[in-house]
Amino acid sequence: MKGLSSLGGIFSGISSWFAALQPREKVVVSAGAGIVLLAAIYTMLLPGMEKSAELQQRYQTLQTDLQWLRDQSATVSRLGNSCVDKRISSASHSDVITRTVRRNQLKLLNLAEQGSMTYQLSIEGANANRILQLAHQLACQGLAIQNLQISAEGGAEQGSQETNSPASAVKNVTAQLEVQHVK
Repeated sequence: MKGLSSLGGIFSGISSWFAALQPREKVVVSAGAGIVLLAAIYTMLLPGMEKSAELQQRYQTLQTDLQWLRDQSATVSRLGNSCVDKRISSASHSDVITRTVRRNQLKLLNLAEQGSMTYQLSIEGANANRILQLAHQLACQGLAIQNLQISAEGGAEQGSQETNSPASAVKNVTAQLEVQHVK
């Protein structure tokens, strides 16, 4: 109660002071009090308005980024593996293996089905890189490489005019692969 009575005393003191002022002074004090009140309200609302403008700008930026990501989703999904635009063939797995071996200019020595969707194959060629390319292409066709053994045979004969480069040192490359269909 004491707080209310002192507040009431302050209010009555201000009222009596204001009543003692000249009419022109009352207008100036009232206008000044209004300006101070508006300035107080503005300073209280200013941080909220700045934060709102900043959040609105951030929202617009994020919306732009999200739209860009949506536009790029097709590109990003193709980057999941290096099998860009390659469709898995609906032909039998042995046909896919045979065609892929031929496409890589390799010789298929043996192709045997070992079990449920598992194939053992032996191939031969002059370039080990073609064998690695074959392994990649088989993986793109949904055939996982379970085992890969590559061996190089032969070389330049003694006394020949060939250079001693690694490419001339190998005449034949053979590989044993075990592949399994995955889906």
